[in-house]
This record gives sequence, C-alpha cells and structure tokens, in this order.
Amino acid sequence: MSELKKNKLFIVLMDVVCVLVVAMPFIIMTIMFRPYQRGVYCDDETIRYPYRPDTISHKMMAAVTISCSIIIITSGEAYLVYTKRLYSNSDFNQYAAALYKVVGTFLFGACVSQSLTDMAKYTIGRLRPNFIAVCAPEVCEGYMLEINCTGSFRNVTESRLSFYSGHSSFGMYCMLFLALYVQARMASKWARLLRPTIQFFLVAFAIYVGYTRVSDYKHHWSDVVVGLLQGALIAVLTVRYVSDFFKERPPRCPDVENAENEDGERKPSLQIADTDRNHYSYSRPA
Repeated sequence: MSELKKNKLFIVLMDVVCVLVVAMPFIIMTIMFRPYQRGVYCDDETIRYPYRPDTISHKMMAAVTISCSIIIITSGEAYLVYTKRLYSNSDFNQYAAALYKVVGTFLFGACVSQSLTDMAKYTIGRLRPNFIAVCAPEVCEGYMLEINCTGSFRNVTESRLSFYSGHSSFGMYCMLFLALYVQARMASKWARLLRPTIQFFLVAFAIYVGYTRVSDYKHHWSDVVVGLLQGALIAVLTVRYVSDFFKERPPRCPDVENAENEDGERKPSLQIADTDRNHYSYSRPA
C-alpha cells in the first residue's frame, strides 16, 4: 500500500473515530443513566396536563429527516458530479468521495446535537407537562421529593426528560443543514425561487414539529425554543467550520485535466466549478 493511500485511510479512520467519540455521551446516557430525580410540587399546574399521543412520533420524525437527507444529498451530489460541476484532485470514485464528505459532516453534527441534548435532559431532569398523568401517583400532596408512581417505569422515566426538546433540536439541525446544503449546491439561475421554496418547507417542518411538542403536552414552550435554537446553532457551526460548502477552493490540478483527456474518463471531483458559485462565495459571474 502506497504512502498516499495509507494517509487517506488514516484520515477516514480518524473521521470515524471522531464521529463515534462525539456520539458517546448520548449513547452512554441513554443506556446507563437515569434522569435527575427532581422533586414534585403536586399543585403545580404546569405538570398536570393530560397525556396525549405524539402528533409526530419518533418513527415518523426519523422517517422524514432520514428520507429528506438521503434524497436531497444523494441527488444533489450525483447531479453536480456527473455534470462536472463538482470536482477534486482525488483519485477515488468521485461520487462516493462526494457522498462521504457530506454524509460524514452531517453525521458528525447530528451526533454533537444529540449528545448536547441528552446531556441537558439527563442532568436537569425537568418534568414534562403531562408528568402527573403519566406518573399516576398513589398519593401526591404538597412537595414530594420522592413520589410513588404507578405508571410504566419507562414512561415515567421519559416524563422526566422535558428540557430541552430532542424532537426540536434534531429536527432543526437536520432541516437547517439541508437548507444550507441547498443554498450552496443549487446555484443555477433557474433555481432563484425554487431554492428558497425548498428551504422554506424544510425549516417549516422543523418549526411545526416544535409546535406539536407543545400542543401534545410533551414539552414546555421554553423546551422547544431552546431545542430549536440549539439545533440551528449546531447546523450553522457545522456547515461553517466543518463542511466545505461555502469555502473557496484551489484551482483544479492540470494533471487531472490532462489525465481526463488521455484516458477519456473524468477524475473524481468534489469542488464547485467557478461558473456555478452562488452569492455565498459561490456567485455565477454575469
């Protein structure tokens, strides 16, 4: 194995390790930790709302975010790679390399967002608005440091994880990341209105999810606001400092172009061509 291939393999392994490391907090807390056992004021009206099923369930949330991510990223990278608008000086399969960079960045930010969310949930242990209905205590009078719940242990544990909303933080992270991806990749003039239309529906879905968490009595409004802000912040920071969506690129290596002319095949490419840059350092010249 050549030295260059060893270096590339090392980089890939480092990327995988980094994703696993930032994912460890939410994995460990979900498996091993119990939420902080906060005392209960039995006359607190903010935790005495009835139980309602989720409007947007965990499965539906995962289905929408994952399907949107797969469709937008795979189709976007495929279009740019095979129309020769995305190029690099790599000798690896161009489409696989493009997907690796975008998906790797997306997963890294998603793990960061989820780890921060679960750290807050398990260390703060705020009670959900429907806590009393889920707990169904035998006796509840005044302030009780320990309360005897007759409800399902799993549901009671979940009802202590109100702050902050995981649906809101994860949904906003995924949708805003995709919206910024669309901003960077969909640079053609014909997409002048299509681009913001797609971005609107992506972000609107994330906000709608937050609304449902309040109306379903799963979260207090402040839980949702903080979740949306956290997801948006992680998405912006990930795109700005981890991805290369809006970064200037060095010119294409002449050797690669010569090789294409000789071999009749185009080398792998991961850089946006100058003619397709938008106004975030990707502006198409007039």
